[in-house]
Amino acid sequence: MDGQTDMISPKGIAFIKEWEGVILQAYDDVDDRVVKPGERVFGTLSIGVGHTNAAGPPKVYVGMMITEEESDAILASDLRSVELQIDHLVKVPLNQNQRDCLISFEFNTGWLGHPHCSLLSALNSGNYNLADEDFMLYDRSQGKILKGLQRRRLAEKKLFMEPIA
Repeated sequence: MDGQTDMISPKGIAFIKEWEGVILQAYDDVDDRVVKPGERVFGTLSIGVGHTNAAGPPKVYVGMMITEEESDAILASDLRSVELQIDHLVKVPLNQNQRDCLISFEFNTGWLGHPHCSLLSALNSGNYNLADEDFMLYDRSQGKILKGLQRRRLAEKKLFMEPIA
């Protein structure tokens, strides 16, 4: 796409880490509680920056611990598949902030590839402003607006519309 990079920027990685958090022990994503052997997991067992078994290796297990460097490597691997998905789905040019924003959004929601994603439809029709507004449609979990998701979508929306200096 017009010589632009398909990779997330360091600013984008910092953005994702800020919103996801970094936990170097296996944790329950429902409440970010480190899970000890014998304890129940209510959500999804995760480690690092939101890495789960669904994302691929390494397999997360109760009691697992990693270093910050390992967390960064796992995140880079997890983000690479998201970057490729963005390249496949988005048919219009993006600046780096828009790319970083969409990678964050997809990493968090997984919704861009959904056949009824209004955000992707608006964007691919060239309507960048409507795409900006569509971020706020994705602030719910199980039909309920979550303040944390609302704040994240507002931050993503701001990043998406931020011009490159």
